[in-house]
Amino acid sequence: MKQRAAKLAITFAVALAGFAYARTGSTAARTAEVEPAPQRRARVPRGRTTTRATRAPRRDYTRFDHATQSHRRSCDSCHKFPSANWKEVRKGEEAFEDVTEYPEHASCIQCHRTQFFARERPQPRICSVCHVNVTPRDQTRKPFPNPLERFFASQWARDFDSDFRVFFPHDKHEGLFGMNAVPSHERARFVTASYRAQDAAKENASCANCHAVYRPQGKSDDEFVTKPPEDIGDNYWLKKGTFMTTPAGHDSCFTCHSVESGMKPGPTDCATCHRLPIVGTQTAPKDFDAKLAARVGVTDLVLLSKWRRRDSSATFRHEGGMHPELACATCHKVAQMDTTDERSTRVHVMSCGGGEGGCHITPTSDDGGIFNFEMDKRRETPGFECTKCHLTYGRLPAPASHAEATRKPKAD
Repeated sequence: MKQRAAKLAITFAVALAGFAYARTGSTAARTAEVEPAPQRRARVPRGRTTTRATRAPRRDYTRFDHATQSHRRSCDSCHKFPSANWKEVRKGEEAFEDVTEYPEHASCIQCHRTQFFARERPQPRICSVCHVNVTPRDQTRKPFPNPLERFFASQWARDFDSDFRVFFPHDKHEGLFGMNAVPSHERARFVTASYRAQDAAKENASCANCHAVYRPQGKSDDEFVTKPPEDIGDNYWLKKGTFMTTPAGHDSCFTCHSVESGMKPGPTDCATCHRLPIVGTQTAPKDFDAKLAARVGVTDLVLLSKWRRRDSSATFRHEGGMHPELACATCHKVAQMDTTDERSTRVHVMSCGGGEGGCHITPTSDDGGIFNFEMDKRRETPGFECTKCHLTYGRLPAPASHAEATRKPKAD
């Protein structure tokens, strides 16, 4: 009996072991189907590196860029003339038909439906292009950059940089303005480069239709835009009357180019004046020091925007010294200006003098030219900084035009 009981126990144990093995094998097989065995990393030979696939940069839909290829279309495909609020942004007699508001949603949603209905909180990012907040209770829009006066009064203007450059053909307007500014017997000529003070007012009269000294010092004893430190010494600090005004907005243009007059280009011909920068002409560095501007404490957006774009002498002051007695065309080549190409608006160094009748550039340093003095210092000490005219340019190598300007005149 005992031997028989032992055989039954052994048989039962073997059967139980076989059943357990079958269950384990089937489970492992199913696991292998779901989770494949980890693969061994291929060995990389020494001296070689592997590269990971890089994702395309994520588009920033919080900023609208007119230069984007898909946005290069006719202006009236998005902007409607006039905007519904044109009578509200300018009151009474000052109001005129104009584009004074962002395009409606229909202009955007045909291409950006995915971004409009993205599940992003607190709102889809694309909404921040035009809106301050996007909630059922607050759908306030940011002020449109026209009129500029209203826009500059808002916080949104501080870091604003327009995608466009405004094209203005001086050569087509100088004759018209000149006819209104000078006597009829002198209308054949517009302006002539001259150092004669008695002629400057007459020759500048046509320019004064659009340009005047911005925030002049006048007869005030306070010559600086903000209060300078007591130990300023010879260090630079922005003065009043440094820059000139330029027409801001459509007010000046629509005086002649209006719907009523029919003079082309009309108010609906936006692309005639608003043009994207020419590739390669807007990348030149400017003679501007952002840290200095912060120390000076400039808060006037007009001053700050003009200072940022100074690409010749950042320190030149239109109201300073004898400058008001000069004709504008002494320094500016008016007829050659293309306001969309910064290269054509630069002032050449020879405008500061040269030859026998120079002011800042004289035949020799002994004749008192500050330009000659600084150029001599630069030749003696390459690390010398030219600070009379420049902020950042003064640390760079002097260009060939500066060396040419200080050549002694040939003896007769």
